[in-house]
Order: sequence, then structure tokens, then C-alpha cells
Amino acid sequence: MRQSTAFASETIDAIRASGNVLRLPGGDIRLPTAFGFCRGVNRALAMLEKACAARDTDPSRLFLLGQIIHNPWVNAHFSGLGVKILNSEQVNRLEEFITPTDRAVIPAFGVTVDIEQRLREVGCEVLDTTCGDVRRLWLWACRAAKNGFGVLIFGRAEHDETVVTKSRLDAVGGKYLVVGDLVETGIFADMISGVIPGDKFTEFFPPVCTNATSLEPFEQLAQVSQTTMLYSDTEAVRQTLQTAFAARFASDLTIDRLLFEPTVCHATQDHQTSAAMLCSSGCDLVMVVGGFGSSNTRHLHELARGYVPAFFIENADAIVSTDRVIAFDSDLDEPVALDGWLPDCRPLSIGVLAGASSPEIVVGQVIDRLAEFLR
Repeated sequence: MRQSTAFASETIDAIRASGNVLRLPGGDIRLPTAFGFCRGVNRALAMLEKACAARDTDPSRLFLLGQIIHNPWVNAHFSGLGVKILNSEQVNRLEEFITPTDRAVIPAFGVTVDIEQRLREVGCEVLDTTCGDVRRLWLWACRAAKNGFGVLIFGRAEHDETVVTKSRLDAVGGKYLVVGDLVETGIFADMISGVIPGDKFTEFFPPVCTNATSLEPFEQLAQVSQTTMLYSDTEAVRQTLQTAFAARFASDLTIDRLLFEPTVCHATQDHQTSAAMLCSSGCDLVMVVGGFGSSNTRHLHELARGYVPAFFIENADAIVSTDRVIAFDSDLDEPVALDGWLPDCRPLSIGVLAGASSPEIVVGQVIDRLAEFLR
């Protein structure tokens, strides 16, 4: 699905037509073969744009229950069209804002079971833009939980998508555990294999990560991943779990003991594969463009900096000068000013990556700004 012209960029169109490379006197700027909006994001934004356009004949107010996607430019765009965006605290008090004559918009990550029920009680019209890949994750995880499996979610425990997945599992009486990285996965695996006593479960995994009070529900395990995680890490999680369960249940390790479902979406995988190809092709540095709250963009940055110096920025304004850039620091979990980011040598090859929630218009503005330094 082609994205709306509101999010498109003539700069990006021109670079695509030139083989994804912008050649300049001082070097080149390269794009990967896959970047920008995924199908789920395109669908969500198209649905909300259509709803905005329909207000010429439909006087209903539009209330967005959180961010439509994790990109500040996109959310500001819809706010400018009159969409009222509720923050998390306001969503928890939605009855104070939304009336039966309004329309409530469910974002691409979905909403919790409780919020769905309360919207029904309000009686307003609901526009549900939930991504299909996210829905498939819920269905598979809940089916496994109903069949007696504990569910291990590889993802960020407080990310919108994972919060909703947890609520779905709660609703069907399932037990879940969220592990955010390979270190936490290793701790869980060591408990399964007996290296760490299982009675220490709650010491390592607080309530934000699990609704269980012991290791026992996860001795029969189904594993899923937040749809935007690094695919290579999900494979590493799978291998770690297989090793641990083989050590514990060597004679009884069957499909009835350990299940996996590859829930990282195909667009995320394509983005990551093409990003790795670009980063390993001889770039001197890489700019990663997207919202700081975007999980898939964070993972692109994580991937990129394994190859070359990589800077995660939200927009062109972050590029202050050839000496300074305002970029996200993953360790501090906040943007910081970095000096001396641009090498003096020429020619210079700069790669530009964009998350699945990054509009081309913003990526194009970043490229225009970078091009000033290579002319």
C-alpha cells in the first residue's frame, strides 16, 4: 500500500529512482532496499486519514487512545487535523472525555481488554486500526495459554504492544513472563535448567514482567516475540530455551513441552536484513531516523552500531551542525548532544535507515540536511 502524499517525499522518490543512492561531490548518501512505513502502519494511517476527511459530513469528534504509531511527526500531523490525542493517564479516564456521539480510535498497537470493554459501555463508535500481525500474536499466545502453556514474551514489558498482549493473556487466565533481552532470557533459562533455584523467580522478575508467582507455569512453555524485536535476537532466545529445556527435560522434550511462534513481522525482518546489508557495504557512518519511542527503530540503531558509528535521531533539526548532533543515547535512554560526529574526510558515505513508523517526508528532510555537508 502506497503511503499518503502527506507523508511522502520528493527527495526519497528521486533517490529510489537512482538506485537508492544520492551521489554528491563530497560523497554519497545511501538508503537500504527496505525502509519506512510497513503495511500495518500504512493501513492505520490511511484509516485515520479517511476518518479525518469524513468529518466534513460527520460532526463526530475523533479521540485517539494514545499515539497512532510511535512517531512524533505523525501524531502532530493528526493533532493538526483536529484529532484529540489522549495520553495514557487520560485513556485510563476515557469516560471523562469520550461521549456516545464521539469516535474512539484504537491505535496500531491495540488497547487492553479493559479499555475495549469500557468503550462498549460508553457506546461510542470505534475505529480499530490494530495491526494484523499484532492480532495474530494475541490469538496464538492466548490459544497456547488455554492449552495449558505458560507464555514467554520476548519484548519490552512496558511497550504498548506488550502491555496489550499481557492484558489478553490475563483475560483468558494465562500466565506470562516478559524477558526484555538475552540476559534476562539467560536468567530464565538457568532457572529451567536448575543453575538458578526456581524459588528465586520473583526476585528476578517483578510484577511488570509477569503475572505468575513461581517458575512452575513456564515448565510447559510457548514463546512469542513482540513483533518489532530484532529477528537475530529472537533466534538466539529460541536456541537458549531449547538448550535449557533439553537439559531439564531431555527424555520428554516434545512439542507438548516447548512451542515457538515466529511473531516478528515480515516487514521488521526485511528492514533489519536490508539495514545489515547497507551497514556492511562500506558506509562511514549511519543515521537512524525515527521516534525515540519506536521499538523497531531502536533495534535498527542497535543493529547499525554493531557495524559502524550510528546516530539515532528523530528529525533533521537534530543535525545542528557538522560538529553537533542531538542523538538518542540507549544507555541513558534519552537524547544527548554529541560533538565531532561527522568525519572530516571526503568522500564520505552516509547510510540512512528508517523505522517502520518513520514517514518518508521526515527521512527526506534528514537527507536534504546531510546533503548540505557533501556538496
